[in-house]
Amino acid sequence: MQAEMLATDFQLKREEAIHLVNINFKIKVLFSSDNPRVLGRTFSCSAIDVTKSGIQINSLLPLAINSVLDLSVTMEDSGREYMVTGDVKWCKFGTGVSYKIGIQLKSRPGTATDLDNWKRLIKHLK
Repeated sequence: MQAEMLATDFQLKREEAIHLVNINFKIKVLFSSDNPRVLGRTFSCSAIDVTKSGIQINSLLPLAINSVLDLSVTMEDSGREYMVTGDVKWCKFGTGVSYKIGIQLKSRPGTATDLDNWKRLIKHLK
């Protein structure tokens, strides 16, 4: 199972509790600082691990490192939607044709987000 993977260098640098998960969700890119081709695009992916301020995902779509993204993240099991902003910290080949992507979530002046709700969700993960 992918959720049982060993910690990556990125995980080891994080100071928050890391929750290994296998959550499927849809992401819609509402803003991209570096790649207008992904703007408005929706794709399915799965989370490998999450923290209050970050997420590591598996995706068929690569994302540009250091790009700023505004995302709509919809959990497939609950239909719950979170509007978040994040920086793509890294993107590397995963298995097959997929990519592993690390996104650091953050606040961005002038942009409304559900970051506080995201943090509450993660706080209740076991």
